[in-house]
Amino acid sequence: AGVLSAASILTNKVVRTPILESTLLNAKLGGGRLLIKAESLQTTGSFKYRGALHRLIKLREEDPSAANRGVVAFSSGNFGQALAAAATTLDIRCAIVSPHDAPSVKLNRIAAYGADLRISTALEGTNREAVASALAMQLSKEEGFTLLHPFDDVHVIHGQGTIGVEFLEQAQELLNNKEGSSKECTLDSIVVPTGGGGMVAGINLAVDAHQGEGSSRKTKVMTVEPTGYDDHSRSYGASQRLSLAEIYTAESDDSDSPSPSCLPLEKESYPIPSPRSKSKACDALMAAAPGQITWSINGPRLSGAVAVKDDESVANAMKVAFDYYRLVLEPSGALGLAAVLEGLEDSVCGTGGNGPLLPPGRVVGVIACGGNTDLDTYSDMVGYQLKSS
Repeated sequence: AGVLSAASILTNKVVRTPILESTLLNAKLGGGRLLIKAESLQTTGSFKYRGALHRLIKLREEDPSAANRGVVAFSSGNFGQALAAAATTLDIRCAIVSPHDAPSVKLNRIAAYGADLRISTALEGTNREAVASALAMQLSKEEGFTLLHPFDDVHVIHGQGTIGVEFLEQAQELLNNKEGSSKECTLDSIVVPTGGGGMVAGINLAVDAHQGEGSSRKTKVMTVEPTGYDDHSRSYGASQRLSLAEIYTAESDDSDSPSPSCLPLEKESYPIPSPRSKSKACDALMAAAPGQITWSINGPRLSGAVAVKDDESVANAMKVAFDYYRLVLEPSGALGLAAVLEGLEDSVCGTGGNGPLLPPGRVVGVIACGGNTDLDTYSDMVGYQLKSS
């Protein structure tokens, strides 16, 4: 009910982003249908505007005094832009704390949308978002801002879930427009790039609202993460919420590292040993752990969780998005397409890797979640693929 209410509230306030399809790429992948939900065309360039706007509307409705004090949140860039724009639209004071190494294009736009931008400093061995989160909490206490979480918040989740509401409606319209067809078609799976889990939690709730819960669900939902930031993949495999600190401390050979049992998930500012290899490009998807609220939703509903092999795979997906859809995506925004091209979606939700990536009759949905990149980064990523091809 929450996602459907959010969809009603946000009608005509957010962009109903299009579904893109390429018959050429469909044929190349095996003859099925690949549908891209182009959230990179959303206001502020990412899906985050949905959750940010819905959160502020609900805050003003439920606690006007909290809204009047202004809001603060931590963000690596996309939620910061979204919250700044939404706050300006609603005339709410806003401060954003961003990591020291967030892309300059995102930081500049946060300020341009009207937020009071603060930059957190680097702490060696500590997750960048944990540091920014701690500073946001400090600002809330010292300057009276209302602290908002970028993903582990029910109203944010419901706002992000409107992506799923739209996608399922649009796919149903697209797939069931053949005259004389008696079979009702829908998406077989939705591939969701994931950091803290707010978007995929909202999409899972949208699938529940559209199809029912449990075995009645026809559409499988899976997460994809950057290499080295695979907390959802590891959590899914372990059937429990795990942080990056637990994962990589357990794998570290350093006997002086604290044991996982000593690392409470609610305190994510402790040192995090570096994974053996990790993405440097997917800055929007580097959360320290799945959210507590988001994991309570996603844990029992996910059909799978994977991580792409490297940033080269992401760069290839960015190039494919441009070649076949004329869509400019940031690295994090191309992660879902990378999972399809790597065969990860097929291995989890399809044939198990025993046939073409997208065989005839299958319909796979991908969230292209953001396009906030600068020309230099984009040309470096896509240009590398051009030189290698």
